[in-house]
Amino acid sequence: MTEHADSLRLAWLADRFRAQATLGLHYRPDQFDRERFTRLRRHAAELASLIYPQDVDVIEESFRTDSGIHTPNAAVALYIECADGARLWRAFLLEPGRLLPDEINAAAARIAATEPGQPVALTDSRVLGLPDPHTYLAIYRTTSSLTRADLREVWPTPDTAIQRPLTGIAPASIPALPRQIDERPVIVSPVVAAICRDIAEIAEEGGLETADPYNVERFEHLGELAANISPESIGYQRFGPFELHPSAAATGAEIAIRDEAGRVLLIQRSDTGQWAIPGGACEVGEDWAATAVREAREEIGLSLDPSDLALVDVFDNRAITSEPTTIPVIAVFSMVLKPNGSTITRNREVDNTAWATLSDLKDLDLFRGHRTKITAALEQAD
Repeated sequence: MTEHADSLRLAWLADRFRAQATLGLHYRPDQFDRERFTRLRRHAAELASLIYPQDVDVIEESFRTDSGIHTPNAAVALYIECADGARLWRAFLLEPGRLLPDEINAAAARIAATEPGQPVALTDSRVLGLPDPHTYLAIYRTTSSLTRADLREVWPTPDTAIQRPLTGIAPASIPALPRQIDERPVIVSPVVAAICRDIAEIAEEGGLETADPYNVERFEHLGELAANISPESIGYQRFGPFELHPSAAATGAEIAIRDEAGRVLLIQRSDTGQWAIPGGACEVGEDWAATAVREAREEIGLSLDPSDLALVDVFDNRAITSEPTTIPVIAVFSMVLKPNGSTITRNREVDNTAWATLSDLKDLDLFRGHRTKITAALEQAD
């Protein structure tokens, strides 16, 4: 059991290094940073090769196909109440070219079920104990007019990693999301510790020599990851075959911070000058809600308690705006900021902040899709 847990933690650590390499290579680095992130990708493959069935060269070649903003994958889990009282799960990845509401409604139509509406919960592959690339699941409940046998006929049980751990359990039995990254040192073998030391050297070198201020932060974060280990004499087990490079939509999170008067806190983006709620791309290794907390801290300096967050909905930007987007699937959270003297401090991505009521929104130039999201958050609060 301990060996399995150690192997899971190594899989997750390798996944985080892989994501940082992909992100670093995505943002047009100079030749020196490109070489550093390429070395990091190789080290991520070396770590993965200790617990994956593929050898390091095959893994690295798969990692080379990573592109764009590397986030946890978007997936859907339907909890279906059948006509005969049976309850079944059907889970699937949201492919990049598919819209979330279209796929949910198509799935419901396939099994003669009611349209699910809003998600009832969120979970992820790590809570489910999977070594696969980090995946978020939005859980929806629905009722089908089909019996168990008929439903299995039209939609056989998928033999996929995200389907298997759901079978036979109720949504309430799924462990609660931690909503914070587990920052305890990762227990690793001496071999893994040596690779992490090499990664720490890349991070130190990059932090001193990079000309990109964003990469200064990335290398600092990378160094913290590489140093947060505890070497011990442990062994690893190899996991069975699974998809190294699943195709799925990217994920992000945003947060509607309200005051006790019912107003919402808006930021004015420095890149477009438009108003928005705080948010951004999710990072591999963090829970969906933890992204919202991190973005609020980074953008406006607020330290929020994750337990205060309530899920508003999961939106697909492509369904609510015609403008292009690189991060389509967004979980929006809401919370009330208590008058405890919290001070708002803006980072370089924020030009200004303001409190706004629902009626104020009509006069504001809002960032794409945010009118829909802010309205939903304020109406839910009412």
